[in-house]
Amino acid sequence: MNATFIQVVKYCGSKLETYQRCVENHNKDWTSECLEQKRELTKCSEENVPDIRKMKEKCQEVIDAFDECLAKNKEDPEVCREKLRDLYNCTEATMDINITKE
Repeated sequence: MNATFIQVVKYCGSKLETYQRCVENHNKDWTSECLEQKRELTKCSEENVPDIRKMKEKCQEVIDAFDECLAKNKEDPEVCREKLRDLYNCTEATMDINITKE
């Protein structure tokens, strides 16, 4: 996963920084206020980082469940910890598959 993050920083660093700043500046309503920055970062990552595309293909259901949970629990995102754990497990499993294939 670290290698993927390094690639995101390399190819989409400015978009990542913009998104992070937005989240920091909109503590309570970042999910709605930073939607455009999130989309730009996602698009850049999908276009430039092959591992991101693979993870999205394999984990789309889990990603959607996590996003939905965050949208429903804007005031208390801690409720979504289990969904975040599921997302982490899916992405890690996807990365493990990629590593063993290489």
